[in-house]
Amino acid sequence: MERNRVEIYRLLAYALSEPDLELYRWLKSDGAKAFGKLGVNLGELPGFPELSRQYQEYFGLYAPRVSLIESVYRKWSSDPEVDPVMANSRGFLMSDHALHVAALYEKAGLIVPEDFSGMPDHLVLELEFMAMLVENNHPGQRDFLVDHLSFIERVVEKSREENIRGIYREIVEFLGKFYQEEKNLLLGKQG
Repeated sequence: MERNRVEIYRLLAYALSEPDLELYRWLKSDGAKAFGKLGVNLGELPGFPELSRQYQEYFGLYAPRVSLIESVYRKWSSDPEVDPVMANSRGFLMSDHALHVAALYEKAGLIVPEDFSGMPDHLVLELEFMAMLVENNHPGQRDFLVDHLSFIERVVEKSREENIRGIYREIVEFLGKFYQEEKNLLLGKQG
């Protein structure tokens, strides 16, 4: 069970990464097979330029329809010293959640890749970090799921609102189902 969880977290992290030719080729073969084994039919994969365009439209850094960055969905700060208007604002990068996750990475001896330096709370990094926690049977899995990965529910909701299509719809829907399974596993049925 644990190995499968690790593989699923890594599979989702890779599939939700910005596509390059290597990722595209993987999705066409091994990725499609891996998702198929999980009961997910990715459907017809568009050509690489179209897949890249879809990713940018849906999840890219510049005005995406659905952000994959945790801070965007959270209050910016819970610090009483921060102006309440700013503290309660949403949609900004580097919230308290981003700072917390960056500290967790540092404590684990991990370095945030340069491409993610202003967004250590990007879903791809958080999924990879959770894979590491699961692989090492770390007791912090539950807390990380609650404190950080809970924004997955909002990503799924927003993806439905924005009516994303094709491969990314299938991946996000599976992400939502897997998150619910993880919640049930780590938090029990009350989660």
